[in-house]
Amino acid sequence: MILIFSIAFIILLVGIAIVSIVLLLKVKKEQKIKHNSAILDFLDSKIFYSKKIIEINKHTFLAINKDLNKLAIIENFNHSNLSCTYIEVVTSFIIDIAEINSGFRIDFIHQGEKRSFLINSHSKEIKDFVYKVFKSANIKRIKDKFPDNNFTISSASDFKNSYVWAYSPLNCTFAYFRTKEKPIIQKINLRKKHFTIDVKYDYFEAPVFGENQQLFCYEHNFLNELFNSMFQTIKQKASQITENLIYFDDYNNIVYLSNGYSSLQSLILGDIEEVYYKDKKLLFTTFDDTKTINFPADNDLIKEFEDFVTGYNLRKIANNFDYKIDKLINTTQNTKLIIDFSRDRIVYCANLNTFSHFSYLTISFMNLEDVTLEKNGANYFVRIFAKEKEILDVSCNKNDVAKYIFAQIKSIINK
Repeated sequence: MILIFSIAFIILLVGIAIVSIVLLLKVKKEQKIKHNSAILDFLDSKIFYSKKIIEINKHTFLAINKDLNKLAIIENFNHSNLSCTYIEVVTSFIIDIAEINSGFRIDFIHQGEKRSFLINSHSKEIKDFVYKVFKSANIKRIKDKFPDNNFTISSASDFKNSYVWAYSPLNCTFAYFRTKEKPIIQKINLRKKHFTIDVKYDYFEAPVFGENQQLFCYEHNFLNELFNSMFQTIKQKASQITENLIYFDDYNNIVYLSNGYSSLQSLILGDIEEVYYKDKKLLFTTFDDTKTINFPADNDLIKEFEDFVTGYNLRKIANNFDYKIDKLINTTQNTKLIIDFSRDRIVYCANLNTFSHFSYLTISFMNLEDVTLEKNGANYFVRIFAKEKEILDVSCNKNDVAKYIFAQIKSIINK
């Protein structure tokens, strides 16, 4: 009996506690609503129409207006007494923000004087609010300088906005703003410059003030949006070599490499000296020897890129190749012999899958003097004699190919 009474008493106490907590939460919620309503009424009285209000503590607030161009600082607020300290700051007059031991600091110009507002809190919500207010002001400066661009993607390099990045899908315009030291704003067409985007590793490289360097991004989603936007544009504007992997802009002589979902690399072929193929990687050296560019690649992508380079080199010497009458003969893995009936010449190409190591020799039909079929061990090769005393040896992986070339050259000479 005593046990039953004790259990009932405990249940009663728990019930009373739950009811008390619910009532207390309800009272606090009503007080908060009343408090927030008083803040809104106060801001309305100042003709300040807020987009977002942040509570620092129950007596201190920050608010940004709907046009994102004014910041309200409210201190010593009491909803029962609307007399408080109120400062309205034009966001373009915010000159700096910083993290300090006690929280954050906003530096701004007000009535011609430099002033600071200290926030004694380490709240992430407050930090994000302060960052976005300052970034918005800096983005406006970029937009004011380049009004013909629609910058829809943006981020700063860090919390204090040392650099601000803005991207417009219109013409792939990338703007950068150095806010410290001597502030300067410039823009580039990202489709015509070297860049690297790797969402997986939060890596972004692009030229700033003419120098390729890693650009840090405070907002992780910036790279996702930039990658998706750039990749879609490249798919529309450049020729597809291999779907989602290799695209070529013939007009600007730029090739784009991608894994199809998280990385994107541009290569300005005029700046590339050589390409090297290694397991799981494509390596590129530049003429200025500043760096080696590498791109992770599986064997399939490496093979696809080798084929692209081969085709790229062949187009240099055999543009408008007539596949009905001209002969393109695979002699070894990276050498080819072209019997170019369209131009009355033969062209022997070596190292076709490379850039600077690629070479070729041209002999016109009228300079062909003789041809022989020679043997080196078990393999045949073709020896071609030119009237200028030149001798060209064409190695072949297959004896049938050597015999075919011999017959073709012999036929040309005997005409």
